[in-house]
Amino acid sequence: MVDPASVILSSTSLVALRSLIALRRSVDSKFSYSYISKRIGIKSRSYLSEVFNEKKKLNPKHVVPIVELLALPLTEAELLKGKLMLDVADLNEAEAARIRSEVRDSEKKLTSGTLELSGVRDINLVMLIGACLHLFKDGKAIKNQIFDLFKRDRHLEVEQGLYDLIKNGLLVKEGDQYSYSPDYTNILHVYLATNKKNEIDYLKSSIREALDHVSDFQNNPQETVFYSGIITAEKARYLQDLDYVKQNLRSAQSRIESNSGDTIIRFNVQIYPVATHAKRI
Repeated sequence: MVDPASVILSSTSLVALRSLIALRRSVDSKFSYSYISKRIGIKSRSYLSEVFNEKKKLNPKHVVPIVELLALPLTEAELLKGKLMLDVADLNEAEAARIRSEVRDSEKKLTSGTLELSGVRDINLVMLIGACLHLFKDGKAIKNQIFDLFKRDRHLEVEQGLYDLIKNGLLVKEGDQYSYSPDYTNILHVYLATNKKNEIDYLKSSIREALDHVSDFQNNPQETVFYSGIITAEKARYLQDLDYVKQNLRSAQSRIESNSGDTIIRFNVQIYPVATHAKRI
């Protein structure tokens, strides 16, 4: 499935919007210009066709409802809205400057690099440590401040994790202070490319971590979401729709996420086939 981010980043705003509508329609036949028009209150059936054929200009009041109807991940949605508003709206200088700044921030998130990790002893812990510096002012902390976030019996593992992060170039150490290296100051948006063993180790470690938090769930259920359901599906359709599910999960995560947060959140979702019945003809 085509990544919406790549479409928005590589195209003009209207071309991106038209392409994303076409992509959505390829998996949902009802998602036509007529359907969109009805959903957002446009009376003219030909309006969107004329907009995309450059015969009419998109009304700025339609930008937000059209983008929201696409159900894009939050960062992609904000980027598309911003690019469209810069192209179609009559903005004053201050408003245009604000939106351009937001567009640059969104582009920075979506163009963050892919980091290859090597020689990591505990990928789950390394990812936690990598995120935890965002809990401190300016993304900087001394070792004891980082230690205070973890149980005492894990301090040796944390120290090893800090070493792994420095070795892989994510963190730098100046005196007693750890901080993000210049290339990874926006580390929450760095995609970690790991081998299959690291992925398996991460899954095992996060399951153990979840077991450690069972008592927290019992004592503070309002701070936790646990949802489990059993459904049946056509295998081919399930595989086809996994990308749609992933995009919506990214959107949900983006709504929660904050670079200036005070809490690290584990965001795990498990979706997998349990049993498959081979149909007989």
